[in-house]
Amino acid sequence: MRRFFPLLFYMWPFCLPAQDSPPNILFILTDDQGSSDLNCYGAADLYTPNLDALAASGTRFTQFYVAAPVCSPSRAALMTGRNPHAAGLPGNASSQPGRAGMPTGQETMAEHLKARGYATAHIGKWHLGHSEATRPLGQGFDYSFGHMGGCIDNYSHFFYWDGPNRHDLWENEQEAFCSGAYFPALMVEKAKAFITSRRDGPFFLYFAMNAPHYPLQPAEKWRAYYQHLPMPRRDYAAFISTQDELLGQLFRFLEEMELKDNTIIVFMSDHGHSCEDRAFGGGGYAGPLRGAKFSLFEGGIRVPAILSWPGKIPAGRVVEEACSSMDWLPTFLGVLDTGPVPAALEGESLLPLLEGKNSKVRTFYWKQGAQWAVRSGSWKLIGNPLDPSRKYPLDPDSDALFLVNLEMDISESRNLAAEYPEQLEAMKQLYLQWPHSRETDIPRLLPPLLNKAIGGGATLKTPPHPKYAAQGAATLIDNRRGSGDFADGRWLGFEQADMQAVIELPEAMKASTVTVRCMQNLDNYIFLPKSVSIAFSKDGKNFTKPLTLARKPGLEREPNIVEAFSFEAPGKMRFIRIHAANEGTAPAWHKAAGEKVWLFVDEVAVE
Repeated sequence: MRRFFPLLFYMWPFCLPAQDSPPNILFILTDDQGSSDLNCYGAADLYTPNLDALAASGTRFTQFYVAAPVCSPSRAALMTGRNPHAAGLPGNASSQPGRAGMPTGQETMAEHLKARGYATAHIGKWHLGHSEATRPLGQGFDYSFGHMGGCIDNYSHFFYWDGPNRHDLWENEQEAFCSGAYFPALMVEKAKAFITSRRDGPFFLYFAMNAPHYPLQPAEKWRAYYQHLPMPRRDYAAFISTQDELLGQLFRFLEEMELKDNTIIVFMSDHGHSCEDRAFGGGGYAGPLRGAKFSLFEGGIRVPAILSWPGKIPAGRVVEEACSSMDWLPTFLGVLDTGPVPAALEGESLLPLLEGKNSKVRTFYWKQGAQWAVRSGSWKLIGNPLDPSRKYPLDPDSDALFLVNLEMDISESRNLAAEYPEQLEAMKQLYLQWPHSRETDIPRLLPPLLNKAIGGGATLKTPPHPKYAAQGAATLIDNRRGSGDFADGRWLGFEQADMQAVIELPEAMKASTVTVRCMQNLDNYIFLPKSVSIAFSKDGKNFTKPLTLARKPGLEREPNIVEAFSFEAPGKMRFIRIHAANEGTAPAWHKAAGEKVWLFVDEVAVE
């Protein structure tokens, strides 16, 4: 990785604006846009002339990171200039009305700029809390128009993840009913109105689009334009071009209002593209990068990012330095030059980089669920990695610590942990220096499974949720542990239901232990069972008195854990009956208090 480009920088001196004319700031954040999903980033099949022109007018970043590979924590870090754990929102905020999100004690970008004379507006997606205090007007914005939850249908404006579907479009604190109107176009209309009303003073407009996030609802003209592409790339590409066209309208409006030259425009995505079922399994493009949304491989956290400020930063620049979304807030405060940047901010101002000064080698940290990562220079270590893109094989045991050198292999296709043990240890210790790390984050490398139940049968007495039932009961005894990803196909998920199963061994046999593996992922409402009971039988009819293990005290608040409930086997047996008790509903201390929760079970290992 090349780190320094002083010749490029010194050819174009950076100029600060006159202090009596602070620049407007238009911050465009897209949703689930792939790391390379613009024509200027190498997506040759995409037509994105307006964003390509924006990049040509300013600086395009090639190693720009977000602080999390999912929506809410990524946005929290952007708004506060702090990592999501320090910002108080390490996982997605609830989309339910009345639920709090990012703590109000955090000082947001809007609050910083408002204190410096800016009019502030949020238009689009919020997803940082749905209580009065944590919605936009409670977090420093003068005006807000958009949806508070994770996404909406772009025509009905209903949030539809879980029933019953509900309307989620708001203008300030009032519901806004615009049924049938195309939401991305509504965003442009509201943005124009806000800019018009604030044209005589500095404004900060946070324009957070609902695209290309599912549902894939592009304009029909663009769907026809890409009709030669297979799904889901066809509709995804059409949504990208729809987005580009609407942003072009906004850019032209700034020119018509004679505001373009005094407006900083930032464009970036909140994280990588989605491979979820709701996105038809993909459609986004990450070029050579591995990973996607939810993943700490590069395709989940490296995003397209553009900065344009005509006359103040040079046109046509490409910056290959590693930077972070947490850098924007200190950069804006540096532009305004109103005093020292608050010590609580973790990002670094990009102004020295834009002025051509050599940048030091930075260390970046991430932690999302059971996953974590640290990068220093070209070395990067991922703990408990997930790869929704399924680009290369990933073994949950041997790859639990995944070491890469991005200069040697940008695709992160091969784990170097065994080849560079000293570097592995150094990166582990570097991660443990981060205040939000824990010793228990470091995965314990487990020996290979020797499950005697493989080749036998498994019957479920309670059906799992259809989303997590593809392999059926057989996944309980397939001799493969599940990874830290509850959607990896190895876990059976039960929504507000217990797991009851009977395992039939290939033959009557003796064993030492029977272990039932369960997952906890509090951000995704997955709880360890309250207890696991197990009984044994030789004939499948007469079972022993059940043995019961309760969840260990103190584990109920562990954010991410895989717990093994291990029982001593009683001697010769053929059948094993298992009952894992679901928590049922989230406890009062959880962000989803009172809502249905999940139980996830994987391997039943007879050893």
